[in-house]
Amino acid sequence: MKKCFLITLVMLAGMLQVAGAKNEDPNLGIIPAPVSIARKAGTFHLTTATRLAATGTEAQQVAGMFNAFLKENYGYTLKTTQESAPGNNSIVLAIRENVAPKEGYRLAITRKSIAIQGADGPGLFHGLQSLIQMLPVEKQADYTLPCAIINDYPRFTYRGMHLDCGRHFFPVSFVKEYLDMMARYKFNTFHWHLTEDQGWRIEIKKYPRLTTIGSRRNETVIGHNSGKYDGKPYGGYYTQDQIRDVVQYARERYIT
Repeated sequence: MKKCFLITLVMLAGMLQVAGAKNEDPNLGIIPAPVSIARKAGTFHLTTATRLAATGTEAQQVAGMFNAFLKENYGYTLKTTQESAPGNNSIVLAIRENVAPKEGYRLAITRKSIAIQGADGPGLFHGLQSLIQMLPVEKQADYTLPCAIINDYPRFTYRGMHLDCGRHFFPVSFVKEYLDMMARYKFNTFHWHLTEDQGWRIEIKKYPRLTTIGSRRNETVIGHNSGKYDGKPYGGYYTQDQIRDVVQYARERYIT
């Protein structure tokens, strides 16, 4: 009994430490650091009764992705509406072209509501990612967010990451997880390395031997130019349909 009690205390202390770290962080846990954050008095209480309002196709798409995130990580979704002014206890998503530079957003958290306004679709999506970063890691049904006004836009037009699938093949599920992580931190360009002498990874129907032969190597060098090999055949490739699926998955997250 004492052991269980001590373990519970340690877990609670860890949870409070994580929550406290975000509250003490001047950037509220948002990465990259926003252009400006103005902290306000009070908190917004987000619960399963909070409504999610979105008008317009892109805003509704972003709202749908937020509900998918909540379902996967917390086990519930918010009731959605297309009202532009849904009242108290709501999260309102909207595109306002003059609110920030391209791909920028304004995130306003008050005691009564949360409003995310994006300069465009990517900006609105990035504002949502900042809100998600502020949420707790542990699964719970309701939590509080500090009141603040956050203004942000990217410093760099090109924000890319590279994944080398030529040397080491990764399944589509991993590539999508990689894209999810890129989206969380507001990267917008995916450099997908698919072809080289170590393996051809993309199906070209006119030249089938590129994949039947070129996608596999007999063995892999051990270390860096050691002259020693592991003797294990290695390979894999993506079909054109899988490539299209990944491209669409990236596009939905505003990643080129």
